[in-house]
Amino acid sequence: MDFLRRLMGLKKDETPVYKIDSPVGELRLWVEDTLEKDPDARMEEFWIESMDVSEDAYWLLVGRRHGMFQLYDWTGKLHRLPSRPPAQVVSKVLFRGRYLALLTPPYLVVYFMEDPKNPPAWKSFRFSQEGFRPSFGLDIRNNLLAFGTVGSRVYVIDLGSDINFQTVDFRYSISYSGIGDLREIRFIDNNRIYLSGTEGGAIYHLNGSQEKVFPYRSGGAVALQNQRLYLAEGNTVVVLDTVSGSVLQTGYVDMKVSQMDLDPEGNFLFLADAEQNRMGILDAKTLSTLTVLEGFGYSVVRVSPDGSVYTCRKEETEERTFYYLTKLSSNILDFVYPQERQRQVIKNAEDLYREFQKKLKRAKRQEEIETIEEFKQLLSIDIPLGKVRQMITKAQEEMREKLLQIFLQEMREKLQNGTVDKEDVKLLEERIKTAEREEDIRRLEQLKEEVLTYMRTSMEQRLEELRKLLAQIEVRDITEMEALEEVKSFREFMTKLVSDLQHKAQEELTRLLQERLVEYRLKRFRIQITPDKVMLGKEEFPKFSGERRRLHWRLVVEDRLVWEGKTLVKIAFQREDGVVVEPKRYPAILSQEELRHPPRWLSNYLRHLRGLCSHQEYRRPVVVAYEETPWFVENLERFTSLVKDQLAFGEGILILEGDAGTGKNFLVEVFSALTGRPLYIIPCNSKLEKEDLTFTYEFDARRGTRRVYSELVKALQTPGAVIYLDEINTLPPSLVKLFNPLFDYRRYLALPTGEVIKARRDVILVGGMNPQHYLGVSELPQDIKSRADVLYIDYPPFEDGRGFYYPDEAIILKDYVPHLSELNTEEFSYLWYLVVNGVATERAKAVWSKEREKRILLLWELLKIANAIRNAYRQYQTQQSEEPVELVFSIRDTVRCARRLERYQDAKRVVIETVLPKAGSPLEREVIRSIIESIQ
Repeated sequence: MDFLRRLMGLKKDETPVYKIDSPVGELRLWVEDTLEKDPDARMEEFWIESMDVSEDAYWLLVGRRHGMFQLYDWTGKLHRLPSRPPAQVVSKVLFRGRYLALLTPPYLVVYFMEDPKNPPAWKSFRFSQEGFRPSFGLDIRNNLLAFGTVGSRVYVIDLGSDINFQTVDFRYSISYSGIGDLREIRFIDNNRIYLSGTEGGAIYHLNGSQEKVFPYRSGGAVALQNQRLYLAEGNTVVVLDTVSGSVLQTGYVDMKVSQMDLDPEGNFLFLADAEQNRMGILDAKTLSTLTVLEGFGYSVVRVSPDGSVYTCRKEETEERTFYYLTKLSSNILDFVYPQERQRQVIKNAEDLYREFQKKLKRAKRQEEIETIEEFKQLLSIDIPLGKVRQMITKAQEEMREKLLQIFLQEMREKLQNGTVDKEDVKLLEERIKTAEREEDIRRLEQLKEEVLTYMRTSMEQRLEELRKLLAQIEVRDITEMEALEEVKSFREFMTKLVSDLQHKAQEELTRLLQERLVEYRLKRFRIQITPDKVMLGKEEFPKFSGERRRLHWRLVVEDRLVWEGKTLVKIAFQREDGVVVEPKRYPAILSQEELRHPPRWLSNYLRHLRGLCSHQEYRRPVVVAYEETPWFVENLERFTSLVKDQLAFGEGILILEGDAGTGKNFLVEVFSALTGRPLYIIPCNSKLEKEDLTFTYEFDARRGTRRVYSELVKALQTPGAVIYLDEINTLPPSLVKLFNPLFDYRRYLALPTGEVIKARRDVILVGGMNPQHYLGVSELPQDIKSRADVLYIDYPPFEDGRGFYYPDEAIILKDYVPHLSELNTEEFSYLWYLVVNGVATERAKAVWSKEREKRILLLWELLKIANAIRNAYRQYQTQQSEEPVELVFSIRDTVRCARRLERYQDAKRVVIETVLPKAGSPLEREVIRSIIESIQ
């Protein structure tokens, strides 16, 4: 503005006004300094290549070098163009109806302005494909879009259909020649277009036929109105009749014309100089020059339907060149609309505005505001008068403020009722993005922070309530906790939170469930030993008193001898369990007569034996070292519960089923040791005979062959005995019937001699076997199934499918790893949960060290490998996989590997060196090796 004042010799406060006489009256132009400064400081260093104004005069789009765009509304406020195409050149921008088209080689971009006043809502479609590379020339008429491409062709697309430019259906294709390089396209009517090039111009029918050729090298200096085609070549301006093709007028101007445009009424022709800051204004009817304005008019010019003239001012400095966008306001609308018409339009607008204000004030809901008819009528006034535009803008601002007030009120009501969710936050964020006033943004952001604070507070309160609830109930695993209605309710609440809080709530919930599971498993599954009982988890079991069975002694005759007519016999004392004692200090040989009337010493001797040696020797249980892991104690608890039922009802057998190496035998041994009960292990196989389980014959050199009861028979009569039939499912069918009365309510074993051995009431019967559905494993006979309880013993739990890892087997291994063996079970468990699962607790932090973390990670990797091989084994054994894996990765194997971790410092190498050689075939070794290598 100061530049123009200096140029025109005006004072500082004077507004530069250009007054131009014309046949239709005085044309006045003045500079409006209302265009918002672009925040990109270098924007004005890029020259303006093209610009256009929307047909309602609301939008101005300026395309600069390197694909830079500036979008202004009618007040001069700068907006952002959505989805700016990635181009370096802007050859044409064009507004037509609800379409905005950009030709930015090699792209053609079309925006559909569904909501013309809201650029973020404009939908854009981009076209660029090999063989159809847009270059120069662009126009739209009646939903037909024409554009030029490389290869001297013009294509016409129908915009009336739902285009997305994924596949383009061309309505017309025109091949042109003789005009040089195409620079401009103009629809003359619905069937014809004018192509302007660097060497001439031509009119083509849309069917591709050429109708007329013109020698004028107008390039981009083309304007069209009412079948009159305005062209400029150099300093010559020509008007052609598009129907006849004849020259109607010719005029000259002292400037090199690069672009031209007409006012809405077609009274004035505005010319832009290609090289100088000059803008020429011609009488459009006579082509006589009315004036040439100095100081602006460089290269481009566009006349808005509201009478504003947009052009460029070039300014060169020592360092760089600037290209300033300039707006000239005018009285052009006075030539289009008479003063009386303008006053009537303004009065109607004022009436509509007042009625709108009344209804807006009474409105309580958003729906009431959106249906105010006077506002719609106000917007429909298509005469772009400044006063009307100001009223419309004011009405829009008042409506925006009212809508914002209602929105804020509704949102605060939701906040009070506790019904806000993430969708409400999205609405707030959308409004913040589209809000233009700083005050509105501040109010919306304040409300958003209140909503987020409410969500955070609600989340913390719900988590605390959930924590208290979980502390009062028993939970065995994560799945069981997830099934709680309170947890489900919290997850439903989480879906209403924004993504950040939702993620945090998920983390906190996972941490809470895991911490509760850790605490529960460590406290719930423990072994407590008192002098008279053992607590295995929650199952109480009495310790065995050490009672011994009383055995009966009898006199037996071993040999008979006839000497000198007398029958002599050799006597001995035999106990019920087969123990034989010969008399000491007394003769062991008596005559038949003496035996019929025994001497007194014989009865005394027998009484003495019954008093001193009449009890079966007590088989004390073997002391077993074990790790008190939750998994092991839980198995002991389930085992004890079923054993108590067996003792209470005096029938049945408990069968432990599980993979080889899961610790079935060990479980029985520990139970026997903890309860002080003698343990008898009876190995079973398919070759057992009945005599193996009842009695055997032994040869004594002195006494000859004699019958001895089997271990099973002895055990059945041993007080408190635990009898473990290992691999019970391998029993031959002939022996199953033998066990039927033993496993049911009869509780006895019938010997081949007809003798019946009744099991003591306090004897516990247990069996063990591998899973029945495995390859090569005999199924448990139905007779035994019907009399048995089956307890499945699995490997220690490791991963729960949710990325949560249990430490049970690692607890067993820790004693073999340096830096970990010094930790007790609880300390190790908390440290494991910290390192592996990320569950941070104070107890874990207290024992953490870098060395301990390193070794826990080694154990974790070892157990991942072990469990992967175990899963492969199960899949093969159950015919879910054809990969042959018959290697059993037992707990004994993980212990052996753990001992060597410190030496190798590599879990994979330890397994390859220790376990892989046990594979039975080269193919199996390769399969297992691939499993090991695949562990991450």
